[in-house]
Amino acid sequence: MLVILSGPSGSGKNSVIGGLLSKYPDTYAFVPSVTTRKMRPGESEGAPYRYVSREEFKKRLAAGEFYEHEEIHGNLYGMSKRILDDMLGMGKILLKDIDVKGTVSMLNALKGERVLTVFLTAGGREQLEDRLRLRGEGDIELRLKRYDTEMAFADSYDHIVVNDVLDRAVKETHEKITNYSVQIQIIDLVT
Repeated sequence: MLVILSGPSGSGKNSVIGGLLSKYPDTYAFVPSVTTRKMRPGESEGAPYRYVSREEFKKRLAAGEFYEHEEIHGNLYGMSKRILDDMLGMGKILLKDIDVKGTVSMLNALKGERVLTVFLTAGGREQLEDRLRLRGEGDIELRLKRYDTEMAFADSYDHIVVNDVLDRAVKETHEKITNYSVQIQIIDLVT
């Protein structure tokens, strides 16, 4: 099963994913994307991305190696078919953060697969701006311009979780995933 988490930049997608992975390591695994973005402090290869040059990304794109790809804030991001397909056999619930347009592409590409979508929000535009400043983002205005577009997609997700208190958001997200997983198991037993 794949769980896609989306939300505006600064909504805490990586924080919620990190919380789920640390509290429930036997349940969840994270699926890294491939990106041309520079590595930030605290990140490493594969956590949360596989870092490649723009040229390498375009080569992989031309070879059809991505389920979806987007250019966001001048950087390329893509979901590798090989990485996801290899991880689907792990027996864990897979977590993936993808922007709203990438989510639409993934859902179209994975028709028939078990996918749950969760939209995270910081609680409002002001809270989001505060978070972006705290993490030292230099292009806050650019990120805030995408806010309205991203928020317009929120109602198309299976669940919306307000990440105003991280522990509560992690718990609520886990509960939504667990309920969906149980529903899937019941469906599998009946069919």
